[in-house]
Amino acid sequence: MKFIAKNNFRPLVWLSLAFVSILMHGCASVDERNTQSTASVNQCVLVDTDFDIDDMMAIPLVIGNKHVAAFVTSEGYTKPELGAAALSRLIAEPNQRHIPVIIGASTHLDEKKIVSEWGQFVLQYRDLMNRINNFTVSGMPPAGVQADYKNQVVKAVSNCKTVDVLIIGTFSSFVNYSPAIESKINHVVIMGKALEGDTTQRPGNFSFNCEYDMPACKKVFYEQLPKYKYTYVDVPRSKCDTTPNQGACKGTVYGPTLEMVKNLHSEGLPNTLKQVLLGYTNSWNLDTWPNKIYGGKSLLWDQSAALYMVYPEIFKKLGGPNGHFEAAVSPQEFRAKWTEATNQAKTYK
Repeated sequence: MKFIAKNNFRPLVWLSLAFVSILMHGCASVDERNTQSTASVNQCVLVDTDFDIDDMMAIPLVIGNKHVAAFVTSEGYTKPELGAAALSRLIAEPNQRHIPVIIGASTHLDEKKIVSEWGQFVLQYRDLMNRINNFTVSGMPPAGVQADYKNQVVKAVSNCKTVDVLIIGTFSSFVNYSPAIESKINHVVIMGKALEGDTTQRPGNFSFNCEYDMPACKKVFYEQLPKYKYTYVDVPRSKCDTTPNQGACKGTVYGPTLEMVKNLHSEGLPNTLKQVLLGYTNSWNLDTWPNKIYGGKSLLWDQSAALYMVYPEIFKKLGGPNGHFEAAVSPQEFRAKWTEATNQAKTYK
């Protein structure tokens, strides 16, 4: 996610839900959780994320429709070790396949620089996501210490014949692990627009994911991506993005709404996601955008990149040969597709 206004907010206490979440994570034994399947998989997906609110809304739909080999958490809206802990709890459904969550690269960006570049709300949002959108009373304890994430990625995809990489976070980890799995990478799908070559790109208007670690973004774009098939996916933008519920703008903006979340199944991961999101809607709900200062100013950024992997036929290309893909259907149809795809996560593919 890119633009969220700041505000002081009152955390919602969801003790029972947090307790259930932790119990679910502990349902499988350590050995069961860490055992990797030896069966060969024709096509896997590796998801690289900084676990923001739109990442949270993108990840389940990938799990339900693609064989996710692993997640890599990279520094951005969250720190890797804390993002990994939060993500692990979110996807810890009983009787489902264990998916490794790998602690990726930290850039250790100074908090003063973060505030000066993007605003205090980034740090507020980091705290919010460490609590899984206020699903837990306090922030999750770190998932562990950063290990050799490059070798962990290699191990995670060892049984995959090909790997599609979904980048919905920074490029800080991908720039380092991608050479080690280069022979397996089939397609790289990236949220945002290319550094150059897209005729719709405004000069200097790069995504947060790129700006947060620009050296890695540049190295990936100029040196690594040319080796692969790659696709940029973004959200249709208009002047209505800042006034989504006013006058003629109402119903035209591609943002998340209560309806799409309330239509999620009441079982499994779709239900967990629904409870997490409905427990604190100020961080994402387009319906209340004009009335909220903190949060709520969210568009379907990472959800779009994830949905492209499942329903590429509902996208169109813009910006010329080096352009990006964005939704070719109405916001209402697009949100319905998100709900449909996310509901498939009752069972992990």
